Amino acid sequence: MKEVVDNDDLLIRYLLGELDEKEQEGIEERYISDPAFFDQLLAVEDDLIDAYAEGGLQQEQRARFENHFLRSPERKTRVGFAEAWMSYVAGQSAGAEKPSVVKGKGFLSFLRGAASPSPLLAAAVVLITILAAGLTLEILRLRSKVERTELETATLQRQNEDLERQVNEAKNRSLELAGRLEKEQTDSGLQKTDRVDQVSSEIVSFFLVPGLVRGNGETRKNVIPPGARLVNLNLSFENSQYGSYDVSITTVDGRETWRKNDIKPQSRSAGKSITVRVPAGSFATNDYIVNLIEMGSNDKIARYFFSVVKK
Repeated sequence: MKEVVDNDDLLIRYLLGELDEKEQEGIEERYISDPAFFDQLLAVEDDLIDAYAEGGLQQEQRARFENHFLRSPERKTRVGFAEAWMSYVAGQSAGAEKPSVVKGKGFLSFLRGAASPSPLLAAAVVLITILAAGLTLEILRLRSKVERTELETATLQRQNEDLERQVNEAKNRSLELAGRLEKEQTDSGLQKTDRVDQVSSEIVSFFLVPGLVRGNGETRKNVIPPGARLVNLNLSFENSQYGSYDVSITTVDGRETWRKNDIKPQSRSAGKSITVRVPAGSFATNDYIVNLIEMGSNDKIARYFFSVVKK
């Protein structure tokens, strides 16, 4: 119950424009995600309008109500209806306390007749007024829900734009890392990654960078010659906070062909790298994916597409 009262006070300050920008955003994010909180906002808004129409607001609150709350045309309409209803109810109460005959012309004169209005006719007028009030409030509530939906759509669009920006930044980092590695290999006299680096007659080495995808026309073909016994795979990646990693090699359809756990990385000028020595018999002419994984978990740090031609 205390939380409801606290929320009412907070929502009144929100409707009167007494909150700073950060607090306003917090209220709007909450009523977008919490339907119950949104219903409470509508109820507090109705109570605030009634209090204004009845003259129950303090002078400072009344000034904020008129300068901030009434800037919306829809809210002005609701306040006008509330004031008209209060005036009608006050007139009915006064008529009940002190009956009188009012002379006049037009529709209201017809309703009043020569003396007091018919109780049945008065009840019908009250019923019609209540129905009209309910219909008006329902229309206003529906408009509020439409505005809420539009705000949710705008929020989702911003989130999608942020996600797309993050993906583009990741692609750019991957390309930059590949460029640095290629330069480092060139400077140190290493061969291109699409050729065999013959360490010995029985060992070949390949240098892999993350982000290479299947179907790329520039995807290298890593040739494992006859008589090769071991394949050295050098995996480069950006700096990470982990001290040990697992390496898993799978075919593109997900079948694991080799795995080694608890491998320590080496620091390089372009980031970090891990070298694993894999038996040549683990490979056939096929496409493979090398997965760099946080040790002891399934979180993949990097993935490398690895196409093999076995001679």
